[in-house]
Amino acid sequence: MSEEELLSVPGQFPFLLECAFAVLEQIRREVETARNSPNGERETGGVLFGIHEPGRIRIVASKRLSCEHALGPGFVLSAEDEKRLAQLITAPATASELNGLQALGWYHSHIRSRIFLSERDQQIHSRYFPAPYQIALVIHPRSDRPARAGIFFREASGEMRTEASYEEFAIEAPPPAVPERKQPVVSEPARSHRRTPSPAKPEPHREAICPKCGSTHLRRSRRTGSIERFRQVFGFYPYRCHECLPRSLLKTSSGLLASARSRRRRRPEERKRALQRTRREILLWGGGVFGFLAILYYIVRDTGPKTGLEIALPVRQARHFQCLPACYIYCGYSAFFW
Repeated sequence: MSEEELLSVPGQFPFLLECAFAVLEQIRREVETARNSPNGERETGGVLFGIHEPGRIRIVASKRLSCEHALGPGFVLSAEDEKRLAQLITAPATASELNGLQALGWYHSHIRSRIFLSERDQQIHSRYFPAPYQIALVIHPRSDRPARAGIFFREASGEMRTEASYEEFAIEAPPPAVPERKQPVVSEPARSHRRTPSPAKPEPHREAICPKCGSTHLRRSRRTGSIERFRQVFGFYPYRCHECLPRSLLKTSSGLLASARSRRRRRPEERKRALQRTRREILLWGGGVFGFLAILYYIVRDTGPKTGLEIALPVRQARHFQCLPACYIYCGYSAFFW
């Protein structure tokens, strides 16, 4: 594979973009390392450096930003993080390995949400990367498939498409080294046993807002434990923020008790029909139980002295003759009510 790889993005792309494969591989390893951190999965990000020419940019290096994650595992910058970002953008003036390069954009990962630019991402891009040729790279790692990435840029009109990139592409991991005399074994990627959370059903009457960062990009999370299930009765549901990634219980509905109180009351005719139906069911089941007990009584009761016919027949056959009237009564009763 060549040292540099051309990434073509369809649409109104105002310049040609070239990115070194080594830079993409370095970013992929950083994202996977932060996602599998022993302190819990976290998002990461940094600055892209390269050469800007008329109608063309070449990304040849990247530097990771040390985020303190003061607001959670998401890549949400605090005041100290923004100071370090400003210093990192001016690093080519002091770092020898970045000599002759300039900041061409930035990158960050989304470990739980899709590939898009949130409101905070747009603020960072507008504040620190205002040039028309500076881009934003968003990476979404996956456990069972290669990581996906998308590039966001300013079009010729100056507007940015932030809901989704024009085209997503995969960042493939390099194949493992194998002996020269042995052919590599190709196998299908293992299926992930992780359950995909079902998407939360939005309630238009009440909007969920993250209590930590104030973002509205939240999704319904699965309930864990009996406490969260009990609080659902009062309208509290667990949500997870797409930006700072914490879980919190938010009141987004009136609760089951209030819904039961506000339920439409039945009309008198409906109540009367329900009462008659209940009475019929009680009579039917009560008659069935009574008939069953009567059959048992006829089978197990002591009949006293035997007649000549019953003495000639086996005892079991005589008892069958005795319970026939009860069977006829029970069958007629059931047929009448059904």
